[in-house]
Amino acid sequence: MDLVKWTKNIKPKFPKVVENFFGKIMGQGSAEHEEVATLPSVNISDENKAFEVAVAVPGLDKKDIKVEVQDGYLKISSEKQYEKEEKDKNWMRREFGYASFQRVFQLPQGADPEQVQAKMENGVLNIRLGKKAGYEKLTRVIEVK
Repeated sequence: MDLVKWTKNIKPKFPKVVENFFGKIMGQGSAEHEEVATLPSVNISDENKAFEVAVAVPGLDKKDIKVEVQDGYLKISSEKQYEKEEKDKNWMRREFGYASFQRVFQLPQGADPEQVQAKMENGVLNIRLGKKAGYEKLTRVIEVK
């Protein structure tokens, strides 16, 4: 008898603009169980001199967060274990838990992996990814006839 009922085909959905802009890489579940993930919300913007990424991580401290740039990808992850123990004269209660997440984004064209800054403030992780020197976003207006 299973103590946990596994639900199949539940996957996080991302706005198309985010997937098209950065792309995504997600782990695959086993054939028997599909992975179900709770992922932090992410806002991404293309500014003049940098790409800005804001990740909602309430309840986490900056020491719980890991930000890496490797082989053309930006990886944001966290692992946190917690334990709470209460003792009284005739009883003891012990609670523990574990939480983790990982988000991986392909760096956009023009991003400079040498210019990355991260700052944590009020439950939001802000990452600034500078653009390569001389990179300009190509925008061309097409006349409709």
